[in-house]
Amino acid sequence: MTNILPEGPALGPSIETLLDRAFGPGRTAKVSYRYRQGVAPLPELCFTAFTDGALSGTVRHWPVTLSGGHGLGLGGTGLAPALSVVLLGPIAVDPALRIGGIGGRLMRHAIVEAAAGGVDMIVLVGDPAYYRRFGFRAASAFGIVMPEENAARVQALPLTARANALRDGGLVLPANGLVQPVRLRLARAA
Repeated sequence: MTNILPEGPALGPSIETLLDRAFGPGRTAKVSYRYRQGVAPLPELCFTAFTDGALSGTVRHWPVTLSGGHGLGLGGTGLAPALSVVLLGPIAVDPALRIGGIGGRLMRHAIVEAAAGGVDMIVLVGDPAYYRRFGFRAASAFGIVMPEENAARVQALPLTARANALRDGGLVLPANGLVQPVRLRLARAA
């Protein structure tokens, strides 16, 4: 039997071990980890799966921001209230239990909780074929770019009508405002 529970601070070391088993020790070199540096995950949106009493999966959400005006067309003011956007990941399941549906249960739970918590949009980096079944689409359809990330792997799930109407979302930036971990490739053509 698998139960989905809030993460809880005491599970940090066990989660890190699970993540290393699922993705390998080089996982923190991925671009998406730069968006998490110096930023705490959102504790109300971090969940674990326990199967027969043992940690079997994890999912976390991190705050991020979108640059730009968000193209929401709010009465011609040119100013739109900021969307609440989170970065989902990593999501991981114990490699020995991957075919048991734990990842799908974690995803569905995380999406429901994010929507209930007022999140407008979830962004993640992952396999489009896997995440499509949860409603994710290419982030580029919303005008969202995650610098240095493979654009084909950046996915977005609008949870509100405002987010679904987004067309010129802008750049995903770390929530702490520190853009130096993300190097923009603007001068390459010069």
